[in-house]
Amino acid sequence: MRKGGRLTPTQLRRGLDDLENLWRGIDSHAVSDALLAKAAESARAHSLRAYDAVHLSGALSFAAGEELEVACWDKELREAARKHGFALIPKHL
Repeated sequence: MRKGGRLTPTQLRRGLDDLENLWRGIDSHAVSDALLAKAAESARAHSLRAYDAVHLSGALSFAAGEELEVACWDKELREAARKHGFALIPKHL
């Protein structure tokens, strides 16, 4: 866990505690056949790579009735997310 000795035991413990607290606040979605079908549509419609299309499809499935922000640095994925009405983080690349 402390590869290369870059973290002290205290830093590692704090980092793991922070990660555990962050993880509790994250909603996750299983990758289902339906999500993969939407991803295939998104890949074709927006010229996205497969994993970017899966991310967009996952965001779309979470977004039903909610305002979500999409954090990404890929230009094509950002443009597709913008077209679907997502706010982007960061605002500008």
